[in-house]
Amino acid sequence: MPSAQDVQGAVKRLEEAGDDVSKLLQAIEHASFLDEIPGDQRQKLRAARTKLKKLRIEARAEEEKAKARESMGPQREYKLSEFEEVEPKYMDLKWRMISMPGGAFKRPPVFYELYALSQQGKVGDNDTEQPMWAEKGGIDFEGRERWDAWNKVKGMDKDEAKLKFVRIYYEFESKGNLYSDTR
Repeated sequence: MPSAQDVQGAVKRLEEAGDDVSKLLQAIEHASFLDEIPGDQRQKLRAARTKLKKLRIEARAEEEKAKARESMGPQREYKLSEFEEVEPKYMDLKWRMISMPGGAFKRPPVFYELYALSQQGKVGDNDTEQPMWAEKGGIDFEGRERWDAWNKVKGMDKDEAKLKFVRIYYEFESKGNLYSDTR
């Protein structure tokens, strides 16, 4: 049977390890005898093991993200002239539809972001009236989303909006936004 001092020392090492994986691993190995002692000390050992698992999962996820960024290569430079080429295409993409109350549908948020940047790049600031009701009655979710998105970019320079549109058009994640990516 370990002494009370051994138990307190093991618990203290677990607490002091913090988020350092190597220290936490050493502290867990040193405190493995706590599995035989019922009570708070054993729970602290189990919590430390759970914390270690989470830290390893997070580290693995970060490594995968880093590999994905490396595989993408350097981000390319986008040109203002590309706006005229890609702007007409975004409306024709196979956008997923999100069901709303009353049988209404709207598109994913990235669609409205592209819409807003397109309008800001072509027209400038939004000075239209905020839509509320659809022609058939009920709330105009589609019109409202478009208006809100366009209003968010109010004050943005037209060229800046065009460049941002091109960047988002090429870089947005198709999964969850499009049925099939035809960009």
